[in-house]
Amino acid sequence: MIGFDSEKLQETLLDLQRSQERENQLRIENAAILEGVSAMAGANNKRQVFNSLLAVLRKFIAFDNAIVLTRDDEASDLHVLMSTVTNLDFNYWQVGSTFNRCINGECIALYSPKDVEEFKNKSHELLTICNSSLITGVKISSGDAMIILMSSEKGHFTSSCRRVLNRFRPLLERAIIDIDYRERLQSLVTVRTQELTYSQQRFKDFARTVGDWFWEIDTDYNFSYISASHVANHLIDKDNIMDIFDGHDDFKQQFCEQLQKDQSFEDLEWQLVIDGKEQWLSFSGTPYYNKRGLLLGYRGTAKNISIRKKRLFDLQQARQQAESANKAKSQFIAMMSHEIRTPLNAVLGLMDLLSSSGLENEQQQWLGQMEQSAHLLLTIINDILDLSRIESGSFELFNSNINFSDSITLVKNQLQPEANKKNILLECEIDESIPEYIYADKNRIIQIMFNLIGNAIKFTNVGSVKIVATKVENDIEVSVFDTGIGIANDALNSLFNPFHQADGSITRKYGGTGLGLTISQLLIKKMKGNISIKSELGAGSCFTIRIPIQPAIIKKEQLIEIKPTKLTHSLNILLAEDSPTNQLVAKLMLERRGHKVTITNHGEEAVLKLLQCHKLFDLVLMDISMPVLDGLEATKYIRKLNIDTPIVALTANAMQNDQIMYQQAGMNGFLAKPIRPEELDKMLIKYQNQSMTH
Repeated sequence: MIGFDSEKLQETLLDLQRSQERENQLRIENAAILEGVSAMAGANNKRQVFNSLLAVLRKFIAFDNAIVLTRDDEASDLHVLMSTVTNLDFNYWQVGSTFNRCINGECIALYSPKDVEEFKNKSHELLTICNSSLITGVKISSGDAMIILMSSEKGHFTSSCRRVLNRFRPLLERAIIDIDYRERLQSLVTVRTQELTYSQQRFKDFARTVGDWFWEIDTDYNFSYISASHVANHLIDKDNIMDIFDGHDDFKQQFCEQLQKDQSFEDLEWQLVIDGKEQWLSFSGTPYYNKRGLLLGYRGTAKNISIRKKRLFDLQQARQQAESANKAKSQFIAMMSHEIRTPLNAVLGLMDLLSSSGLENEQQQWLGQMEQSAHLLLTIINDILDLSRIESGSFELFNSNINFSDSITLVKNQLQPEANKKNILLECEIDESIPEYIYADKNRIIQIMFNLIGNAIKFTNVGSVKIVATKVENDIEVSVFDTGIGIANDALNSLFNPFHQADGSITRKYGGTGLGLTISQLLIKKMKGNISIKSELGAGSCFTIRIPIQPAIIKKEQLIEIKPTKLTHSLNILLAEDSPTNQLVAKLMLERRGHKVTITNHGEEAVLKLLQCHKLFDLVLMDISMPVLDGLEATKYIRKLNIDTPIVALTANAMQNDQIMYQQAGMNGFLAKPIRPEELDKMLIKYQNQSMTH
């Protein structure tokens, strides 16, 4: 019996001890809560409130990081309100069943968060620092809130941790409400500050637009009000507004005339010089009346516009400099074109002559490759010249009545051998609805078609290239389809930029300057048309152009071209050329065609030769850039002597405005260097026909 009583006593003492421990723990926790509340009350910002809460919790629960989440309504995701982790992007959290339980008051310990729905879409970096977590939620006036305590250790949080977190729920609510309130207050302050800043800036902008000073005068022009005595460092110390314009009689009269009209006026500009500096003032004013309509005087503003005037002057100067630079660029390009074309003329001419000199097959192949390279160089020169002329605004279209279908067919036939070499099918479909003749620039239409169809063949290794031309409303639409390498989507936007290739390796593999599409687009815009592209990498491309139809301006019967006849008799030609190499090339090319050639070394020799026996010559080929007397001055002098022998400019200056200048000087035609055999033949046949009719 004594043993039983002793055992009961021990149990009672143990319960008493446990009760004392719980009471002591509660006192400690209550003290911590009070300490936390006190710290929060003295916090200056939401971060201090958050840190105060974590400091209290860390006394009873060990954790590495913490996140507070909130939302305004049940349909929204949770977003981060405060966090100890700042270098990870996990701002939004979807709400699943686990979070719903926490929001409704449960305290849940997760031993493997990555397996829980809400954590599955989070980054690897976050899951690395969150191998276990302790979560609970609270209801606040603005919505729902949750706190997540995280530990990098697995199974870290115990049931005791859950009990403590539940015990600290009032402190959690207080802290989260305080943080949320401060967050909203800060957002409101930020918005109001931005609105105030915007309002202040708007006021400043308005203030800058009004006059530097306000004035009001009576009908005798005496000041009744003036807002400031100084404007643009000019002292206004006169009683009458007219007196301040003494020494500027022209402006005084102009200002007086404006007032006497009894009408509002604006921006009457007055120029004056103060301390050696030019100043400009702009006056605006309006008459004002009493209730009976009697004129009382005038009121208005005066604004210092010196800065605006200077800016305008600077802009004009910059424009002049830009125009001068652009002119210098055009002159430089023209000069470089001449310098490059002159030796290239000799190269191409001699290669043309060499090709018919009985070479072996292998030598003919070498010569063919050389000629292709020379033609490529000529194409590059032409592309740069075209781009320069278009960009400088000196480019014009030279429209005439053309057969559009024949232009496409011509390009197709000339490019057919290239397609045959690559075993590519080249097709052309031209709808009968397209007018037979339109008014357009034939050379530029052909240039555009050469570029689009040539590119399609160049970038197609297997399959076909198809040209389809139709009439769409009042436009001609031409589409060029290919089954080539295609273009990536990210390269389409910059495809028409100068010197651009869709891929740098394209340039190395296929060649080209990257100017063809740029020039084509600019030409089409000049024709008031447009160009578009659809492409798929590896599957092919489709370039489509639309050009408005301009009807032919003469009858169809007049459009029939007279085909040139073949050479039937030789011409006696006077050649004026200063380069010995080009003399040799031109002489050989002309003599091979059965003509007689007399050579002069500059314009003065050509004039003297024509003075002696101009009737002996059927044609003069006149170089432009020559020493002693250039081709232009020589031609003008020849025409003043009433010598009407046809003169054709033979030059490397190939710009269109050059051709106009040659025509104005009295020349009859133009033959560009390098001299191409087909162009030479066309020109010779033309003047052969003329000589036969005389």
